[in-house]
Amino acid sequence: MPPRLAAVIRILTLGSTHTITTKMTQPPSAARPDVSVYGTLSMLAAIMFFGFMTIGMPLPVLPVYVHETLGFGSFVVGVTIGIQSVVTLLLRSYAGRTVDTRGPRHAVLTGLCGCAAAGVLYLVASVVPNPSLALGVLLAGRVVLGFGESLLLTGGMSWGIGLLGAAHASKAISWQGVSMYTALAVGAPFGAYLLQAAGFTVVSLVNIGLPAVAFAIALRLPAAAPVGGTRLPFFRVVGLVWRPGLAMTLGSIGYAVIAAFITLFYASHGWSGAAFALTLYSGTFIAMRVLFSHAVDRFGGRRVAMGSLIFSAIGQFLLWGAVNPQMALAGAGLTGLGFSLVFPALGVEALRQVPPQNRGAALAAYSAFFDLALGLIGPMAGLVANFFGYASIFLCGALGGIVAILMIARLPHAGPGAAPVDASAGSGH
Repeated sequence: MPPRLAAVIRILTLGSTHTITTKMTQPPSAARPDVSVYGTLSMLAAIMFFGFMTIGMPLPVLPVYVHETLGFGSFVVGVTIGIQSVVTLLLRSYAGRTVDTRGPRHAVLTGLCGCAAAGVLYLVASVVPNPSLALGVLLAGRVVLGFGESLLLTGGMSWGIGLLGAAHASKAISWQGVSMYTALAVGAPFGAYLLQAAGFTVVSLVNIGLPAVAFAIALRLPAAAPVGGTRLPFFRVVGLVWRPGLAMTLGSIGYAVIAAFITLFYASHGWSGAAFALTLYSGTFIAMRVLFSHAVDRFGGRRVAMGSLIFSAIGQFLLWGAVNPQMALAGAGLTGLGFSLVFPALGVEALRQVPPQNRGAALAAYSAFFDLALGLIGPMAGLVANFFGYASIFLCGALGGIVAILMIARLPHAGPGAAPVDASAGSGH
């Protein structure tokens, strides 16, 4: 990052009148007395929404632009879309370290600058006459967006936990998840509409403006200073959180196979209504996140994750044995209902394994397992479907959920030096 930009970010992050200039002294599970729980959650959700719109909007836009305008083939289109996720995964360690040493507010503001910079590079690419050079600028924009996403995602979760206390960790993670999924769901059709109605240049300008809105909102939130203490190396943090991370990966099989294969599964049976199954899955997923995000704070991540995975596994079994579209629809709805709280519940369990000063690294490492899950499950499920049919992948989803339940039952209650997360302190909110 250029020194001047880094200096501006540091001034904006550390110079606010709201900023804490000393290390946090409140107990790890205590919320700050000067913040409203749901007011803070709403502002963070808005920041994540506008930030992640810049990730959702290009998804239907760039393939059309790279293929039809620049004249490149499908492989280049795939690289253009996929390189952002690769960069995000590779920078998880950096994002966690930044959050733990510079604070989550700094990470979020820097990440938003990265998202806006990606829009600037898209804009530059739109006026470059040489297709190969324009593609190079676009790829640079995707790399910068991956940088921004990694900081924004880890920083956003850590910021909410830092301001509200670890007792509200699941709310912070859940609300961020809802805003992210909403942004991706809204961003894609919005981007496609803008491309058709106004062109790629306008899409690029909107990709610059949305992070600016999020940046303005972020400046109104107080900082959560880094927690003092010895910071563990990232590989050591991965070693502490791999159990909840792997359990989450196994529990994600049902989510991934529905997203990737439900349409083909319906078509293989000659059924209609696959889109409705996806809608029901998404609806139950979001409803559970919004209405029951407090359940993890009240009952603990372990119990909520195990109970949720039972519902998810039942849904997968229904899909595996579905003899009509109604049975498949019920399976999709139960899977969405069950998987909804798995990520925040096991995220709380991951936080239990590390000292408070390593929470950013723990969230980064834990999120990396989800990145790997989405990257690996799709191709592996495709191979299973080729040999055994589409129904078999839902059996794999059910069995993955059962193995995840067994792993969760054997999770250690806390890692060495970790501050326990008070699961009851926030139950009244």
